[in-house]
Formats: sequence, C-alpha cells, structure tokens
Amino acid sequence: MYKGKLASAEAVKCYDDVLKSINDLNEDNAKALLKQVYARLDIVQNGNGEYKSEQCVTDLISSFTELVRFANKKKEN
Repeated sequence: MYKGKLASAEAVKCYDDVLKSINDLNEDNAKALLKQVYARLDIVQNGNGEYKSEQCVTDLISSFTELVRFANKKKEN
C-alpha cells in the first residue's frame, strides 16, 4: 500500500501505532490529549513568539510517541 511513497516503512509503522493507540484511548484521556494539542497550538499562534511552530511540532510528535509507549507498557502489565 505504501510502497514507493515518501514515508519509510518505519514511519508508516509509527503512524499505524499512533492511530491504534489513539483508538485505544478512553474518552477522558482523548479529551486530555486534545486539550494539550490545542494549548500548544494556541501558544504558537497567540503567545509571545518564543514557542515556535517547529518546537510545537516536535513536542506534539513526542506526545504521540509517548502515547504509543504508554499503550505498549499498559499491554505488558
């Protein structure tokens, strides 16, 4: 499906893992994640200019990566 596309196999796996982890969230955790995403975007748009969009993207990707780690850890226990 993704063969010959821009994303590497590793990136596609990461994407799929994130989507699965999101699907596994309960409503309260999903709302909390959305609030964090919105807060970061709002700071970029309305803040004092010190929190740049590049840092926002890095932080958001990190949050989703942590979500996958948390989901995997939860499955192990």
